[in-house]
Formats: sequence, C-alpha cells, structure tokens
Amino acid sequence: MPPKKIDGSPAADWILTDARIWPGGPEWAEGAPSPLPTTMALRHGRVLALGSRDEVMTLRGPGTAVHSLEGGFVMPGFVDAHVHLQVGGLALHRLDLRGVASPEEFIQRVADRTRSTPEGGWILGGDWSQEDWDGTLPNREWLDRAAPNHPVFLHRRDLHMGVANSLALALARIHADTPDPDNGHIDRAPGSGEPTGILREWAIRSVAEAIPPPSEGERRSALRAGALHALSHGVTQLHDKGALHSTQESWRSFRLLQVLRAEGRLPVRVVASLPLEDWEGVAELVAAEGRGDEWLRWGRVKAFVDGSLGSTTAWFHEPYLGEPWNFGAPISDLDELRRDLIRAVDSGLHPAVHAIGDRANDWILDVYEEIGRAHPDRDLRLRVEHGQHMTPSAVERAGSVDVVYSVQPLHLVDDASWTHHKLGPEREKEAFPFRSLERAGARLAFGSDWTVAPLHPLAAVQSAVTRRVRGADGVPAGAWIPEERMRLGHALLAHTYGGAVAGFMEGETGSLAVGKRADFVVLSNNPFEVVPDHLLEEVRVEMTFVDGILAFKLEDALSGTGS
Repeated sequence: MPPKKIDGSPAADWILTDARIWPGGPEWAEGAPSPLPTTMALRHGRVLALGSRDEVMTLRGPGTAVHSLEGGFVMPGFVDAHVHLQVGGLALHRLDLRGVASPEEFIQRVADRTRSTPEGGWILGGDWSQEDWDGTLPNREWLDRAAPNHPVFLHRRDLHMGVANSLALALARIHADTPDPDNGHIDRAPGSGEPTGILREWAIRSVAEAIPPPSEGERRSALRAGALHALSHGVTQLHDKGALHSTQESWRSFRLLQVLRAEGRLPVRVVASLPLEDWEGVAELVAAEGRGDEWLRWGRVKAFVDGSLGSTTAWFHEPYLGEPWNFGAPISDLDELRRDLIRAVDSGLHPAVHAIGDRANDWILDVYEEIGRAHPDRDLRLRVEHGQHMTPSAVERAGSVDVVYSVQPLHLVDDASWTHHKLGPEREKEAFPFRSLERAGARLAFGSDWTVAPLHPLAAVQSAVTRRVRGADGVPAGAWIPEERMRLGHALLAHTYGGAVAGFMEGETGSLAVGKRADFVVLSNNPFEVVPDHLLEEVRVEMTFVDGILAFKLEDALSGTGS
C-alpha cells in the first residue's frame, strides 16, 4: 500500500533513505521494535510519509532530492522544556566555574580572568557549588584577593545564590546597614554585620541592577549562540524562562526573539515565558498580537514559590539537618502569588511555577487544584517547574490535576552526593520522583534549566534511566534511589513529545507523523541497542533538522565549516 500523503501531490521535496526511524509519541514509548521505518519523505517542511524504501520512493518526483542517512538513527528533535536562553548564550563567553574542586582553584580561575578583562570591567559568570569542595561558601575576600580592580559577581550553579566582591557590593550599595530585601537575604559576618559577599534570592537583584545591561548586539549574539548550542545537541525546541532576577531583561530578551523571528534568524522553535508579576502586560500582549506562531510562541507566565536546595532556601515541612530554625521559605508573597495565578489563568494565560521543596510543591498543588475546579472545561496544562522533592501523597495527587511536571534529570547528578546531608536518609528518598510521578499518571517534560545544568538531552536521558551518580569523593556510587529509574523509551518521550505537550505544540512537533513538522535528529547509534550507562560514550548527534532544514551537521562543526 502506498504511504499516506498530506495532500494530493505525490511529489516529495526530500526522501531520506537508509535510516532507522523511531517516530516517537506515546505509542512508541515502550521501545523501538524491529523493523523500524527506514525511509522518510518530506514536503514543505513537514513529514509526507514514513515507511520502507519501496513504499516511500513512490513519492519521488522529477525534482525530489534523495539522500542516504547511512544507517543513522532518526528520532524526533529533543525539546528542552526549561532554559534561560539569553543567560545561557552570554554564559558561553563568561567565567565558568563548574567542577572547580577547591577554594584555591576558585580564586585562581577568577585571577586568570582579570588578564583578559579591562580594569574596572565586570567579571561575571559562575556555575560554582560549594558542594564540589569542602562546603565552605566563597566570600568577598576570595574575590578581592583575585580581582581587586574589577567588580565581580558569580552565581552559584542554581542561580539562587551568588557571591560578590567588595567593589561589586559598593556599586550595588550593599553595606552593613543595608536591610535584607523582601524574600532575600544578605549573609553577614558575625559581630561586624558586614556583608560576606554571599547574596541569596532577591538580594541578588541589587547587584543585577548595578551590572550594565547587555547591548542589543550582545543580546542578539547571545540568543543566536544559545540556539546554535542547542541545535548541536539535537534540540529543536526550547522553552525559554527569561532572566531570573530582572523583569525588564526578560521583556528585552523576548522582544529581540520577536525581531529574530521576523528576520527569519531564529533557528530553533521557542516557547517563551514572561514574569507572572507582569501578567497584565502579558495579557495585553496576547490581546494585541496573539500568541505567536510555530516558531515563537508565548502566553506562559513564570513565578516562584521557593528557592533551591543548594542555597537552603527550598521550602520544606521539616527543617534542614543541623539547622532546626531553617525550613527554607517562600520567596514570593503567597497571597499575592495565589491571586496573580488565578487572575492570569482567568485572563487566558498559562502559568509555570518553580517549586523545589515538599511544602512548596504541596502549596502549588493546592492552588492548581483550586484553579482547575474553577475552569473544569479548559485545557490548562498548569506547569510545575522542577518538583524535586515531593511527599508520596503529593505524588499521588499529581496525576489527578491538569499539571505538567517540567523536570530536569541532570539536577539529580548535582544533588545526589549531598542531599542526605541536608535532608536526612528518609526525606532523601523523596527526591526527583520521576518514576513515581509517571505511575501516578502525571505528565513529564524534560529540560535542563541551562545554565543551572548543561543543555545536553542525551546526558539527561542517561541520568533519568540509570540515576548513576558519583559520590562526594568522585568515585562512582551506583544508582541513587534506583526505584525511581525510568525506562529508556519513556525518558525519550519526556524529552520530545512531553516537552511539546508542555508547550501546546504536540499537534505540530514532538513526534514524527504524517503532516507534522519535520523536526528531527540523526544519531550515530540506536539508543535502544546501547547499554544505558554508555549512552554518552556510544551515541552522538550527527545532524539536527528543524522544519525539514538541516540546521546542524557534526561533520561541518568539526571541520569548522558550520554557520
């Protein structure tokens, strides 16, 4: 039987042969049975047909281009459901402290950066974690020693804490008499009350406002660089969460994404979020300009319940070990947050709310249940970003609410070696409950939270499937909470179709089916034939296609001929 066509014309623009094609979507979650389709026809950027070579070649016309993929494994393009695109693009050229293993190395890396930074220029970046050395927090003295003539501000890996040197604190007008801001904290030296340089949550805003904002050219370059970085890892769709500590910067970045889309220079699909605190402005945007198109879509609003585990600002029912006074805390006014969420949904917007601790997750589920009861006939797809620590009762509730859990498997790699020191062995077992959420019927969408974790879908999938981590001494420690390991097909589904569902895009993307957008990646090997522990060693991204257009080719990147 000839393959189904999307219109009356039999002619394909492209026919791709000699492949192993995993179409994805829920019906393919259990694996990749043999035989897989070997040939795919494309027309006008959409999938025209899938099948055997003999079947699909009947769609060849006089102008059809035929290309062999030489046995490559084809699957839907990855969807990263949580990135900070402009921040990530800028970070590609800033100081990267991920993996720094001692205070001495931290200080020397900052000192090295002064040699390439004009005197008085800001040194920015970060990605550090005190858990990578002995747990001692960096302080302004470290930075003053390394960079006395440069203002320095370096985010912790989770973006909920940062360290500033004396010059940066002075420019931000933070001193011993500066009060803590609402929903933030300035760490102070005992006795003197002088700031140590560590700033938590909204205390970071004072420094952020003192840093010269990127120019339009820098923003443009960052957005493009971030998008091209995503393509190199097989990502064809990004869900951009904007700037963490600046509503204005989130809007500036979003408006430039609109410009890039209008110019035809947006190489990946983007689902953009804007801050919930300006939900009225977002509602006005939707009323005036709609919700975008298949390349750039908006209408999501982002908010926070709490902070992060690594900064001990995630909100729990029980206190942190060794800190009986510290339960974490909300970093938003909860009455105002609830009111804004209700009003935003009433206005047709779709919220995405950060919740890390178990109490934060209980709180947002309560609000989402209330919203769901008020809109029983609407397809809300209320999003919880992270959902890292959940009680068993919350996990069971998650499957009965119209919620998508936007989760980041690589965070468990960062957190595994020290979570028990903060929460204890029993509460540790409730961390990153991916398999339990799946069993409860919750919808999962995988992402990276780049730059908090690397934008690397294959690494995320491996993490979700194996939960293999390293201990504090760097020695492999086996599977962390092994009962929460996911099956490979389900993990791939969460990083493709699940992300498309989270962005209301599953009718166009997320799987390879006749009529859908031709967003796909060509891998060197079939992941289902690789031992999951060795996924990263044996599988690489060879090509990435968006809308049927070759957007990344590894061979070109290695030879330096790529764009």
